[in-house]
Amino acid sequence: MTSKKKTPPVAAVGVLKKTQSSLKFSEESTRTEAQQRRIIAALRRGPKTTDDLRALGCYQVSARIHALRHRLGYEITTDLFDGYAADGYSHARMARYTLISEPEGAA
Repeated sequence: MTSKKKTPPVAAVGVLKKTQSSLKFSEESTRTEAQQRRIIAALRRGPKTTDDLRALGCYQVSARIHALRHRLGYEITTDLFDGYAADGYSHARMARYTLISEPEGAA
Protein backbone atom coordinates (compact mmCIF):
# COMPACT_ATOMS: atom_id res chain seq x y z
CA MET A 1 0.00 0.00 0.00
CA THR A 2 1.38 3.40 -0.94
CA SER A 3 1.00 6.33 1.38
CA LYS A 4 -0.49 9.54 0.08
CA LYS A 5 1.50 12.70 0.49
CA LYS A 6 -0.33 15.03 2.86
CA THR A 7 -0.79 18.69 2.13
CA PRO A 8 1.66 20.88 4.03
CA PRO A 9 0.44 22.23 7.36
CA VAL A 10 -0.28 25.91 7.82
CA ALA A 11 3.14 26.26 9.47
CA ALA A 12 4.67 25.90 5.99
CA VAL A 13 3.15 29.20 4.89
CA GLY A 14 6.50 30.99 4.94
CA VAL A 15 8.12 28.46 2.62
CA LEU A 16 5.15 28.50 0.25
CA LYS A 17 5.07 32.29 0.36
CA LYS A 18 8.74 32.51 -0.68
CA THR A 19 8.12 30.12 -3.55
CA GLN A 20 5.07 32.04 -4.70
CA SER A 21 6.70 35.44 -4.43
CA SER A 22 9.59 34.34 -6.64
CA LEU A 23 7.23 33.30 -9.46
CA LYS A 24 6.26 35.92 -12.02
CA PHE A 25 2.95 35.73 -13.88
CA SER A 26 1.12 38.08 -16.19
CA GLU A 27 -2.03 39.72 -14.89
CA GLU A 28 -4.09 37.51 -17.24
CA SER A 29 -2.44 34.22 -16.25
CA THR A 30 -4.75 31.32 -15.43
CA ARG A 31 -2.16 29.57 -13.26
CA THR A 32 -3.43 28.73 -9.81
CA GLU A 33 -0.90 30.99 -8.08
CA ALA A 34 -1.83 33.97 -10.25
CA GLN A 35 -5.53 33.40 -9.58
CA GLN A 36 -4.86 33.18 -5.84
CA ARG A 37 -3.02 36.51 -5.95
CA ARG A 38 -5.91 38.16 -7.80
CA ILE A 39 -8.42 36.74 -5.32
CA ILE A 40 -6.45 38.00 -2.30
CA ALA A 41 -5.97 41.44 -3.90
CA ALA A 42 -9.72 41.66 -4.57
CA LEU A 43 -10.71 40.45 -1.09
CA ARG A 44 -8.41 43.05 0.50
CA ARG A 45 -10.69 45.67 -1.09
CA GLY A 46 -13.83 44.06 0.37
CA PRO A 47 -16.18 41.08 0.11
CA LYS A 48 -16.58 39.51 -3.34
CA THR A 49 -19.05 37.07 -4.86
CA THR A 50 -18.15 34.12 -7.04
CA ASP A 51 -19.23 36.17 -10.08
CA ASP A 52 -16.98 39.08 -9.04
CA LEU A 53 -13.99 36.75 -8.89
CA ARG A 54 -14.86 35.01 -12.16
CA ALA A 55 -14.89 38.43 -13.82
CA LEU A 56 -11.26 38.76 -12.70
CA GLY A 57 -10.38 35.55 -14.53
CA CYS A 58 -10.48 33.28 -11.49
CA TYR A 59 -12.15 29.95 -12.17
CA GLN A 60 -13.06 27.15 -9.77
CA VAL A 61 -13.31 29.86 -7.14
CA SER A 62 -14.29 27.50 -4.32
CA ALA A 63 -11.18 25.40 -4.97
CA ARG A 64 -8.97 28.50 -4.94
CA ILE A 65 -10.54 29.70 -1.67
CA HIS A 66 -10.08 26.23 -0.15
CA ALA A 67 -6.36 26.28 -1.00
CA LEU A 68 -5.96 29.80 0.39
CA ARG A 69 -7.57 28.68 3.65
CA HIS A 70 -6.05 25.27 4.18
CA ARG A 71 -2.67 25.45 2.45
CA LEU A 72 -1.73 29.09 2.82
CA GLY A 73 -3.41 30.02 6.11
CA TYR A 74 -5.81 32.80 5.06
CA GLU A 75 -8.99 33.15 7.10
CA ILE A 76 -11.82 33.67 4.62
CA THR A 77 -15.51 33.38 5.46
CA THR A 78 -18.20 32.23 3.05
CA ASP A 79 -21.75 33.56 3.24
CA LEU A 80 -24.33 31.83 1.06
CA PHE A 81 -27.29 33.74 -0.37
CA ASP A 82 -29.89 33.48 -3.11
CA GLY A 83 -29.40 35.93 -5.97
CA TYR A 84 -28.91 36.54 -9.66
CA ALA A 85 -25.62 35.79 -11.36
CA ALA A 86 -24.04 37.91 -14.07
CA ASP A 87 -25.66 35.63 -16.66
CA GLY A 88 -29.10 36.77 -15.46
CA TYR A 89 -30.16 33.43 -14.03
CA SER A 90 -31.24 33.10 -10.43
CA HIS A 91 -28.95 30.98 -8.33
CA ALA A 92 -29.61 29.49 -4.93
CA ARG A 93 -26.66 29.44 -2.57
CA MET A 94 -24.34 31.89 -4.29
CA ALA A 95 -21.17 32.55 -2.31
CA ARG A 96 -19.84 35.84 -0.95
CA TYR A 97 -16.26 35.62 0.35
CA THR A 98 -14.79 37.93 2.99
CA LEU A 99 -11.13 38.10 3.99
CA ILE A 100 -10.92 38.11 7.80
CA SER A 101 -7.19 37.73 8.38
CA GLU A 102 -3.98 36.87 6.57
CA PRO A 103 -1.11 34.63 7.64
CA GLU A 104 1.86 36.33 9.24
CA GLY A 105 4.05 38.06 6.66
CA ALA A 106 1.51 37.84 3.84
CA ALA A 107 1.37 41.54 2.98
